[in-house]
Amino acid sequence: MKKLLAFVLAGVMTFTLAGCGGTDSSPSSDSQTAEEAVSDKASPDNSGETVGTSEIYFAPGELTIADASELPRYKIAFSYYAFTDKLGLQFKAAIQYLCDAYNCEAVFYEFGSTTDDQVTNTEAVLAAGDVDGLIFVGATPSVVAVAQKYNVPYVAVCGFPSLEEEIQSLPGYDCFLGAVVDDDVWAGNQAMQALYDAGSRNTCLSGATQGLVKSHDDRAKAYRDYIASHDDMNSLTESYTMMETANDISTFAASFAGIIDGIFFTAGSDAIYLTMETEGITGGDVKIAAVDISSQTGTYLQDGTQVWTCGGQYGTAEMGFAVLYSYLADGTRLIDDVTKPVTRQYLEIANYDDYMTYCKYVESDIPAYTADEIAAYIPYFTNGVTIADYEAEAVNYSLDSLSSRRQ
Repeated sequence: MKKLLAFVLAGVMTFTLAGCGGTDSSPSSDSQTAEEAVSDKASPDNSGETVGTSEIYFAPGELTIADASELPRYKIAFSYYAFTDKLGLQFKAAIQYLCDAYNCEAVFYEFGSTTDDQVTNTEAVLAAGDVDGLIFVGATPSVVAVAQKYNVPYVAVCGFPSLEEEIQSLPGYDCFLGAVVDDDVWAGNQAMQALYDAGSRNTCLSGATQGLVKSHDDRAKAYRDYIASHDDMNSLTESYTMMETANDISTFAASFAGIIDGIFFTAGSDAIYLTMETEGITGGDVKIAAVDISSQTGTYLQDGTQVWTCGGQYGTAEMGFAVLYSYLADGTRLIDDVTKPVTRQYLEIANYDDYMTYCKYVESDIPAYTADEIAAYIPYFTNGVTIADYEAEAVNYSLDSLSSRRQ
């Protein structure tokens, strides 16, 4: 009978994680030092430069399907945990790209580290009375209530409530237009399959405190379900510590020295790799899989430490823009049942070649969807568009489909 050792590490902070991430919530001075140190790490001698580590920037987009200068000018607010990590930069660049192409003004604000911060910071932005729509990474009912107070349409992306009672409260807010999220159950299962295929049999989980956000809960559940369905695989421990990954790794290394051979992180960060080196568990003895791409992902995919990751969430944010713009343009509500988000595939990266493809087509000067490609999902520009088109693209989204569109 397999052993499932569970313990919860100390240091839990009141921190509402957005469900995407790529940042570490260790104290800022330590986190900054770790990231700076890792960013200086050279690629293996036989690899040349590892691509995809620069700041995200997209060239100005052109909306050829309509004269953008004649379109109504909307002010669209976009909120994420922090715009300093890799995913935050991608979100910001993609939304700015679309706003420029659609004659919209973009307002970016960080929603903070607690639910109270989310409410306070959102109210500060919406109270001015000139915001026409809000795209929020997550669907927190208390923040939706703020949007309702100021009559601002709200679209959630890349995050959804974890508690059923919160989900069922969403239809009560007329301002809530629904959510476009990523398939986190699939992501967790794929990560575990990659670890299994790489030979990992004694694994640990490092994740966010449960109940805060559905995306991380789903990834963690996939971990537990995979372990339960494989008799030859053991979970040494599950740690839910608000993404204090550096502390988790140190604890794993000390508690399971010589036993641990795999770790699944519900969010990746540069600090992961530095701590693994410090603890002496690199070199292939311990494999890792993680959701989210950090600046050093390519390096560790190439040297064999990392066996799987996924990303591309800013394409999901672009689809959220389409949902919001559809409503602003002519009142079209694309999502009838707001308790059921449109769930999209991630861009899967199973090896270094996939990573290079990702960098070529995702971290280029063109975002996942061009301005015209987004217009194809907005009824104001394209007659006959329905939620079925969003659902079809949700399944189709992949590195192969993206590269096909760019060739």
